[in-house]
Amino acid sequence: MSPSRSARHAAALLVASATAASASAQSPPKLPDWSGQWENVGATPSPDGGFYEPLEQVLKELEWAPPSKPEVQAAVDKIVAAQRKAMDAMRKGVDPGGAVTACSFGYPALMIESPLMFEILPTPKETALIFSSREIRHVYTDGREHPGKDDLWPTAWGDSIGHWEGDTLVIDTIAVKSAFPGREGISVNAFGGIEEMQTVALLSPETRFVERIRMLDKDHLEDRITIVDPKNLTEPWHLRRTYQRVTHIHRMVYEDCEGEERNPIVDGKFTLTPAPQ
Repeated sequence: MSPSRSARHAAALLVASATAASASAQSPPKLPDWSGQWENVGATPSPDGGFYEPLEQVLKELEWAPPSKPEVQAAVDKIVAAQRKAMDAMRKGVDPGGAVTACSFGYPALMIESPLMFEILPTPKETALIFSSREIRHVYTDGREHPGKDDLWPTAWGDSIGHWEGDTLVIDTIAVKSAFPGREGISVNAFGGIEEMQTVALLSPETRFVERIRMLDKDHLEDRITIVDPKNLTEPWHLRRTYQRVTHIHRMVYEDCEGEERNPIVDGKFTLTPAPQ
């Protein structure tokens, strides 16, 4: 090969190598396939609008134990005493009053103990978590930061940004407010049975949530949640939740908070009506 041909050949290789490197740098990361519907393990919805697991089982088997400051725990204990009294009244057929209607679970309830099905749709710039209550979490993975203080509006789902570490989605969420109108801060609750609820923790509006979601096997996802709230907690609170693949249904079916022909409300409880034949 002549020197001139050799030089041209070397130059062509350099151009091809640079082009391939540029394309590789610009190509989006390979995202995991988390298609299908998922549901929280330990929060199985029953046809009567409650949960198959009784409240005591939920409190025992799911990870709770928040490191609340003494004064915060005292406030939680006071709330729990009132809740227990109300549940005892309901078991006796007495309406204790004070019920609050809310059609949104909000965050972190959606991930910690929601009976809702959800789908995860990863894209290079955003991952959406879509729940059967029509709630959506938008996790922006395009490198943006949280909005500045003047542009940060608290919502029941907060503001979430994230990034991928291999097949693990890391999410950072701030600016969360209560899904219940008129309530200050964030109430973390455990649900079980029929109309059984117990407040587990009270978090401040300044709380930060960090999640690490990954697939354990083809039928299970894991979410490791770290809750940071120096105002109400003595140290970060670590939780782990597992989600299992829904096998009895193969598409998203949205629920109606007000009831409809597929899940009418009877005597104040959701019921299920079989699909038309």
